[in-house]
Amino acid sequence: MDELLEYGIYVALLVALAIPLSGYINRVMAGEKTLLGRVLCPVEGVLYRVIGVSRNENMNWKRYLLCALAFSAVSLIVLWAILMCQGFLPFNPEGLPGQSWDLAFNTAVSFVTNTNWQSYSGESSLSYFSQAIGLTVQNFVTPAVGMAVLFALFRGMVAENSEGLGSFWVDVTRGVMYVFIPLCLVMSIVGIASGMPENLSEYQEVDLVEPVGIDADGNAVAADDPSAVDTVDKQIVPMGPQASQVMIKQLGTNGGGYNGVNSASPLENPTPLTNIIQCIALLLVPIALLFSFGRFVNDRRQGRAVFAAVFILLVVSLGLIAFFEQSGTPQLAQNGAVYMGVDGQSGGNMEGKEVRFGVTDSSLWAAFTTAASNGSVNSMHDSYTPIGGMVPMVLMQLGEVIGGGVGCGLYSLIGFVMLTVFIAGLMVGRTPEYLGKKIGPKEMRMAVILCITTPFVILVGAAAMSLDPATVDSLNNPGAHGFSEVLYAATSAGGNNGSAFAGLNANTPFINVVLGLEMLVNRFVPIVATCVLAGSLASRKKVATTAGTLSTSNAMFVFLLILIILLVGALTMFPALALGPIAEQLQMVM
Repeated sequence: MDELLEYGIYVALLVALAIPLSGYINRVMAGEKTLLGRVLCPVEGVLYRVIGVSRNENMNWKRYLLCALAFSAVSLIVLWAILMCQGFLPFNPEGLPGQSWDLAFNTAVSFVTNTNWQSYSGESSLSYFSQAIGLTVQNFVTPAVGMAVLFALFRGMVAENSEGLGSFWVDVTRGVMYVFIPLCLVMSIVGIASGMPENLSEYQEVDLVEPVGIDADGNAVAADDPSAVDTVDKQIVPMGPQASQVMIKQLGTNGGGYNGVNSASPLENPTPLTNIIQCIALLLVPIALLFSFGRFVNDRRQGRAVFAAVFILLVVSLGLIAFFEQSGTPQLAQNGAVYMGVDGQSGGNMEGKEVRFGVTDSSLWAAFTTAASNGSVNSMHDSYTPIGGMVPMVLMQLGEVIGGGVGCGLYSLIGFVMLTVFIAGLMVGRTPEYLGKKIGPKEMRMAVILCITTPFVILVGAAAMSLDPATVDSLNNPGAHGFSEVLYAATSAGGNNGSAFAGLNANTPFINVVLGLEMLVNRFVPIVATCVLAGSLASRKKVATTAGTLSTSNAMFVFLLILIILLVGALTMFPALALGPIAEQLQMVM
């Protein structure tokens, strides 16, 4: 019962914060007056003059798309160069060398596509310059790019006989300056006050509270164990600008960890307060944008309808993860010999989970981070039960529409909405309409691209890695669980999520390139489709609503939308899931 109460509090806080944030975001993107505008508006104007941008520019879809792609391409090249050359760059007190070309490519693509997949451990691989100037900058601008493209789509939906979708440069600037920097600043101050590092100091060597012995095989044993051949009594504690990067990685649905163990580390997530703040931040902006949608099209029922579909799928997914992780497995329970209850302990499957968070907070985080296109973790998903690990995988495979990334989650969801409108229109024999505009062949082609890109990319990536014999050598586990590790990696990259099962050594040239290409395709093909869709809708006239117009805001439409999401996402991936987590679950119960 306590667990249900905690889940309810988290979800209630998320919604309560998202609703007012949605109104603020709309005012910012519309250029209306805000409280922060008194300070930031003059700075914004100076920035536009420096880069030669007009505040009132109104781009057509082709120019808007070209700017988005060019900005991302330059970001990719610059970050790639920083990562390979970090050994020669400043703020590198540990003297870390540059990354190899394939790992730097994978990392640069990962952060430019808002994925933050990492085939390395940050604290032992990247300098302060690479972390702060390279990665953290992308953590701010990539969600702003997604939000900019989303608002271009919003403008296309409400415009009539128009080509203008706004200015890409203005939209990105406002997203960074008015939304992400202020929120991140507040969260970072709380994090620093809670004990998160934010400095440029050298790594610190500290004494262990209790020495640890190391046996001949390299395993940790008690210091006084006879098998111990060496004793470790000191530890290196990573320093650096951690708080600022950690908070924006959560807020911008970036994910990625400053430290290898991510938000399970007490350096990144030291207290219950930071855990609450970071967990809510995972979905805060994506959920706020659902309500922003209803406000922008002047029909809040539309925002509430898409929110209802997202909310139902999120709650069901959270319930499944929590149930299977709390129940554990027959092997873990040892036929009842091991107590799995929660009286006096966390109970359930505690393997791979931080004891400070237990099953409850770990399950909640796993659901939120894979529903959002975030990917940060406070537990290791590789150690979850088969079904407990499968549900986060499915959340990513649905196209990251259950919240998804900032901007990209909602425009992908709108693709499913249009597909649902089209199918429902066929059922009643009417031309499909959405928000007063007829949905033609061009719009449907773009909607289908938005719906099928993610599962297509995931399946191609998983197949490519499975066909490579070297992949077997990169796995920690054989059989069904080993395939789950490969499928999860392909899903995380193909869904622009970035979380990992942590059982696959993905740092090989082949896997780095395959996952990098997955991330590029799933980021930019939907952006192209969204801009084309926005331009096509902007040029259309609105038609009058009649008694026969399909309602897109009632309970029936919400049900149809959920059904279409599950049919396209879950069933497409079912054969692959049957070879991995489903097969593993059957092995455990039989």
